[in-house]
Amino acid sequence: MSSKGCGCKICKSELGEATNEMILEGSSPFIVLKELEDMGCKVSERTLKKHLKAYEIEYPKQLNQVEEVKPIKVDLNKIDFSEYELKLDEIQSVIAYIQKINIKVFLNQSLITLQAQQDVINGDSPSVPKEILQNLAVAYQILSKSTGFDVHVNQQEAIKAVEAMGLMIQNQLVYLPDNVQSHTQPETN
Repeated sequence: MSSKGCGCKICKSELGEATNEMILEGSSPFIVLKELEDMGCKVSERTLKKHLKAYEIEYPKQLNQVEEVKPIKVDLNKIDFSEYELKLDEIQSVIAYIQKINIKVFLNQSLITLQAQQDVINGDSPSVPKEILQNLAVAYQILSKSTGFDVHVNQQEAIKAVEAMGLMIQNQLVYLPDNVQSHTQPETN
């Protein structure tokens, strides 16, 4: 390897050979980028890729990359509903169970997202992977569709805003849960 290297920012900082050694010894690209930054050479992942390509060094695959995903086979005719404690003849029981599952999925995905953000704050990761943010958005959409929570909250805020203007809502088309009190006046004829 020549002393001038490939002419990139890494080589101009005379860190080309050290970079190559770190990658060849198995350091992850994130660690290499952090080391370069600590040595006063802040570069992007793109620059690192170009540098390695110039030396014909393969860019390492991501450590968390899944090589093969096998689908889970479920025979819907053999589901034992007794373990779920569902009363299939009571549709509200089934809906409540599904809503609880979706809330749990959303909360679990929220924890994963918060941990990824904490990893960025701690310097353990360069950014929150977009897949994690996409998964959180999907989990929220599922929660929203199964519970109607966002619609309910938006309707309640709209009712409060209208009532704050001194107006009354006479035809309330919103079904409130039993534990929520409505401050609207009943319709009179």
